[in-house]
Amino acid sequence: MDDSTFAERQELANTSVFLATPKSAGSTLTTAFKRFCLDGQQDSGSRAARLREAGYVPDGGWRKGFRAFVTNDTRPAVWISREDRLCAVRARAQTGQAAAIRKSIASWFPNARLLASGGAREIWQVGPGEGIATHRAPFGPHLNEITLARIQL
Repeated sequence: MDDSTFAERQELANTSVFLATPKSAGSTLTTAFKRFCLDGQQDSGSRAARLREAGYVPDGGWRKGFRAFVTNDTRPAVWISREDRLCAVRARAQTGQAAAIRKSIASWFPNARLLASGGAREIWQVGPGEGIATHRAPFGPHLNEITLARIQL
């Protein structure tokens, strides 16, 4: 199930795997997360349209209910779920990301409550049944990735 255009497939073919999941500064990571995962319509169709308007291209079709959108610059990859239960940004780890994420969560959700913190992941409850999570993959295919996700609890 891939609705990618011929042009999008060509652009994707010329995108390095290291740019598809780039090193992104903390501010770039959190700005993309706010823009695509917190603001605007929350359904997958609206998110996909906003991503395409911003210059992202789909990295193939839906796989196991998820779809990634990438660019060939330093903006993080964005993952969305078909059922609108998850929206995430992913980048290779870089200094300053953890501090930027904590600062942004405190700004976006002043009543956020840290539920879990240990090693590779942190989870904050930000509303009834809603959370923000980080996950670090220290041995990922693109070397030490971080994912910032909006999740259902």
